[in-house]
Amino acid sequence: MSFEFFEISPESVLKEPSLADAARLRIQSGGVGVVRQFIERSLAIEIRNYLTKIGQNSLPTYEPIEIGRPNFHRLNLDDERAHVRGCFHQFVFYPWNQDVFGLFHVFESLFKLKNLITGNPAERFAGRHGQHGVVSRLAFQFYPSGKGFLNRHQDPYGEHQLTVPTVCFSEKPGDFQNGGAFIEDADGTRHYLDDKTALGDVVFFDARLIHGVEIVDPHVETRWLDFVGRWTCLIATNKVAGNNQISNAIDVGN
Repeated sequence: MSFEFFEISPESVLKEPSLADAARLRIQSGGVGVVRQFIERSLAIEIRNYLTKIGQNSLPTYEPIEIGRPNFHRLNLDDERAHVRGCFHQFVFYPWNQDVFGLFHVFESLFKLKNLITGNPAERFAGRHGQHGVVSRLAFQFYPSGKGFLNRHQDPYGEHQLTVPTVCFSEKPGDFQNGGAFIEDADGTRHYLDDKTALGDVVFFDARLIHGVEIVDPHVETRWLDFVGRWTCLIATNKVAGNNQISNAIDVGN
């Protein structure tokens, strides 16, 4: 399996959907697709600062994935209820709720690109009600320096997704120095995605690959309210609560 990075142009694929077939084959063979500078640095920093203020000035809570639920933010402090162990602060947005940035418009082409690479129509699972028990969702995740991590795992893979595009809202070095997102090959060698990306880039890889987030800057004191560490955003298509047709993520250990 090859972990070669290759570049993807959303504009080209959306104009000529047959190009998605080639991207699909490369991703299924272990390639990592990258969209360079999908989002401008200034907008990425503005969104990150907005989420920081929310995290500093309102109580975290939890909402299940159900149609009509509000946007929310939550802490996962190695929560035993999670399918995959981790330590991060998550900010969730749904397409039926409005927000000041119009985030689902900002990321619309990534949802379409994800669908085409999966082999679906570009608009599948979009809108306020989703389809077939699956909804579109944006999940911004902040991993604090000193403690932030996500266990090695595999994401659900199937008709609803072959890949989970991940938007980089921080970069290494700069926002953090050590650790971060990785994928593993068969012998356990880790390939660190943050070493090959910059703020505003997007990565696509096979959801079945073992991947995770190695503890970010493990020797730094954690200061949750400073929001210093690693930021990312998942372009997610998730099953709604009660949908038993799609499996859960599989935690394969630390």
